[in-house]
Amino acid sequence: MRRLPLLLLALLSGCGPLHTEIMLLRVPAFLLGSADTMEKVFRDEPWTRGPADKLTIEAARNETEGIQLVVVTGGHDVRRVTVEASDLRCGRSIIPKARITWNVVGYVRTEKPAYKVPREGWWPDPLLPAALFDVRAGEVQPVWLSVRVPDHAPPGLYRGKVTVRAEGQPRRSLPLEVRVWDFAIPRQQHLETCFLLRPDELQRFYGLKDVPVEMYEAWMDFCLDRRICPALYDWSHLDRDLERLVARQLDRGGACFGLAYAWPKKGTPEERAKHNEPQIAAIRKLYDRVKARGWLPRAYVYCHDEIGKEHYDIAHELYAALKKEMPGLRLMQTFYKDNPIPALDDVLDIWAPVTGRYRKEEMQAQQAKGDEVWWYVCCGPGKPYANLMIEWPGLDHRILLWQTWKLGVTGFLYWSLNCWRDNYKADPRWPEGAWDPATFVNQQGGRHHGDGQLLYPGPGGQPLSSVRLENFRDGIEDYETLWLLRDAVAKLKKAGGHDVLVAEAEKALALDDAVVKDLTHFTPDPQALRAARSALASLIERATKAVAAAK
Repeated sequence: MRRLPLLLLALLSGCGPLHTEIMLLRVPAFLLGSADTMEKVFRDEPWTRGPADKLTIEAARNETEGIQLVVVTGGHDVRRVTVEASDLRCGRSIIPKARITWNVVGYVRTEKPAYKVPREGWWPDPLLPAALFDVRAGEVQPVWLSVRVPDHAPPGLYRGKVTVRAEGQPRRSLPLEVRVWDFAIPRQQHLETCFLLRPDELQRFYGLKDVPVEMYEAWMDFCLDRRICPALYDWSHLDRDLERLVARQLDRGGACFGLAYAWPKKGTPEERAKHNEPQIAAIRKLYDRVKARGWLPRAYVYCHDEIGKEHYDIAHELYAALKKEMPGLRLMQTFYKDNPIPALDDVLDIWAPVTGRYRKEEMQAQQAKGDEVWWYVCCGPGKPYANLMIEWPGLDHRILLWQTWKLGVTGFLYWSLNCWRDNYKADPRWPEGAWDPATFVNQQGGRHHGDGQLLYPGPGGQPLSSVRLENFRDGIEDYETLWLLRDAVAKLKKAGGHDVLVAEAEKALALDDAVVKDLTHFTPDPQALRAARSALASLIERATKAVAAAK
């Protein structure tokens, strides 16, 4: 017997040799536990919290919410494990089992991080396809369960079960309960997002001469299902496929799309003109097509990445030419140092600082003038800021969107979804071989794990999600919940006579400092975040009923 989890050892404590032998015959080969999706479960750490009695989820209509089912082994390997869910029923209403999916939580190895971490080694992140899996003796294996609630599901408590089978073992089941709230997450996104989906990485990893547009669309759809908008300007055939891709993104609820990337270049006036004029002409062609379809308000141009003061003068020259040539086209600027506002205030529409460079008074002054403010994370900032690195807590990936709401920011940018670096060179290729999660290594050899790498390459050219991306999507759905409550408050005010409920809802919309105060102070407790989300949901239900009663 290798190593029993503490739970199973407890069953044997106080027993003599004969009793221990008898009890070992009765101890199950595996138990079923549960963990919040904001928890990161390590397969080599003892499972101490005991078996789960049921799995519980709360969600709105048109929302995807999950929980982790944890297979806990004893003294023997458990082989050929599979998971199956039943239909969920609430009276005569059904959430079909086809809307319940599961993925095996995979692990990637981290080493020499550039920042302080609680541990090095194997970290949970990729969500692998549903398939038979083995669990070694003395280890645990989380399974990511996702329930996609239909947009027509009546509210109530839906009940079913999840069954786990393993070779040579009795099957085990847990009740699954899903509380469906009486409102739907909007299909139309209200948070603008700019996430780079790189076709060159698809091309390299899958050994393609060119990425078929149908493949790119499948990856786009995967992102849009997670309520994020790929920045289309990186598509190598955008001139050919513009209308097709933009229509697809907007039809699936996308709030915006990146039309082009504009970058200035130093040199003589003649050299700059030679560089700028083709850019302006190419963007103008796309601009005319977008404007003709009525899409211009949703379009933006991504300007010189993370600009510094050494480029302000030449950037202003290019941006001013773009604004003159294409009225109404939004220009978006990222930055992490200096202050570009004095130099570029008259030519930019969207300011996007890294969260560590965000200055509340500075950015709110720009918003008061009519500009938009987005922000982003990348290889920084480090702790105590939230980020999307693999070693950050799952709650941090989700709290980013609560911070976005709290500070009135209206867009979120991320530099890459699929920066896979040299993983395409591995032999054997992942997932049979090892995956290197480091996308950036500093001069001291410190590695940033998972930066720019929220998607993994699945079999047959299919995308695979990650623990981080699923938590980020949950955060976006939290953001949409807040948007719904704000909309309900506006309707309550219009109806009149609901001052107490309005005051309660407005207090909730401000977000309690105990949950999230600012960019560096927020709760570390997933249950505190869930309680806050449940309170928002209850207020939406109450407000909706009050508005309906007033009609």
